[in-house]
Amino acid sequence: MSKKPTDAIMGLLNQLSLQQKVLIGGSAILTTILLIVLLTFLNEPTYTPLYSGLSPDDASKVIEFLNAQKIPYKIDDNGKTIQVPKDKLYETRLTLAGKGIPTSGTIGYELFDKNTMGMSEFMQKLNYKRSLEGELARTILGINGIEGARVHIVFPEKTIFRDEQKQPTASVVLKLKDNFSLPRSSSVAIVNLVASAVEGLTTNAITLIDTKGKLLWKEDDENSISFSSTKQYEIKNSVESYLVQKAQTLLDNILGYGNAMVQVNADLNFDQVEKTMETYDPDQQVVVSEQTMVSNNTGKSVSDTSAQNNQSSTTNYEIGKTIERVVQGSGNITRLSVAAVINDIPKEVQKGDTKKIVFEPRSPEQIKKLEGLIINAVGIDPNRGDQISIVNLPFEITTTNDFVEENTTWFENTDGISNLVLVIIAIIGAIFLLRSLLSKLKTEQIFIGNVNGELTLQPAMNNSKTSNTNKVPQVLNDMRKKKELLPLGDIEDEISDEAINKKNRQEKISNYVSKNPTEAAKLINAWLHEDE
Repeated sequence: MSKKPTDAIMGLLNQLSLQQKVLIGGSAILTTILLIVLLTFLNEPTYTPLYSGLSPDDASKVIEFLNAQKIPYKIDDNGKTIQVPKDKLYETRLTLAGKGIPTSGTIGYELFDKNTMGMSEFMQKLNYKRSLEGELARTILGINGIEGARVHIVFPEKTIFRDEQKQPTASVVLKLKDNFSLPRSSSVAIVNLVASAVEGLTTNAITLIDTKGKLLWKEDDENSISFSSTKQYEIKNSVESYLVQKAQTLLDNILGYGNAMVQVNADLNFDQVEKTMETYDPDQQVVVSEQTMVSNNTGKSVSDTSAQNNQSSTTNYEIGKTIERVVQGSGNITRLSVAAVINDIPKEVQKGDTKKIVFEPRSPEQIKKLEGLIINAVGIDPNRGDQISIVNLPFEITTTNDFVEENTTWFENTDGISNLVLVIIAIIGAIFLLRSLLSKLKTEQIFIGNVNGELTLQPAMNNSKTSNTNKVPQVLNDMRKKKELLPLGDIEDEISDEAINKKNRQEKISNYVSKNPTEAAKLINAWLHEDE
């Protein structure tokens, strides 16, 4: 009859020593804890920033939405950064964008979404100014390197007389990111953006500063010296950049990219001259006016012969004169200086078993041709005192791998790789743990000590069967002597003598029956008929 699985397990555990039980229990507990930790770690979602640099108002709105949608989140950077699971990142962003969150702490035209009935004209003008400032601040925040923006606009009160009307002014305060310097072009773009968005506002009425108090833009009056100097510098820089681009493009196409460098210095004349010239031509006479006089004398009578008819003509001449008014424009080029550096020719030379790259200077004929091309490209005029210098020097070349093939399959998600490594480590650790446990159980021997109890049978049979029954104790004693009893060790203290005796009897009876089936049958038959 088969035993129950629980009885078999309990029987196996009862045969183990205390040290073995502790080892198996500790291994089971450690494996369970390791599995729980791995499952908890692997099931934890990977968090990624939803928004960074949030204002307290925007952060509270985002958290309120996440709580309503039951989306887990984490708060970092003193409440300025909110992280959500990576699989819900884009969906959450799109949903929040549809609700107008975040607003970057500024209020725009949504201020007019509320009912404004009964509001005074002053409050309507004030709300319009607030909304316009907020919309401009939001637009400026989209520029790279700007973390925060505030816009202040002043609209003067309208006056009756147009000559007394003041123009609006504006001030913009920017909060730049760490170690970021706002380029001049970005400052000009912001100023022109604000000037174009406000009616009647000009760029010279706008002040642009950062949160550190640094003046980023303040356009002076067009008649001031500083304004003229700034304009002159911009014109000079523009002319030089234009000429450098022309020469650099020409050399790059001929020598290859990175084998030439060109710099141009342009001297410009910003003097504004107005001339009025009068030119006289003595060889050319021009009739200015002509006058004719006629006089008649009829005499005293018809027969009087003294009657006369006189006519005189006067013509006025003037020398030809030409009047010219010439206004010379500013920014004329007075002198150009061009400097160009050309790389040597790299060649591969075989030296023994190795190949080496050497640089050879270019021929004077090639340098002369390149010089003529640059002269024609930038417009060098020797009569104006222009100069050009071309030098052939080897460039310092550092070998870099500009194009590195990136394997985005394995390193695209570092979290997934770490999880995989942990799983592999856990599997390997569990395998070594189980292997060591099995090896210890295999080498551990179970010995059973001497049993003092003997199997005795009461001869209650008749005389005819006495000879058979007397043989049974002798056979059992012989088997007991032949059977080497193995010492159990520490387990002897925990297993009772009664259980050991019972187990020994069962094993000895089974061995005897298997070896002497005929005698066992006779013995059983004798037991069955002993009451007869």
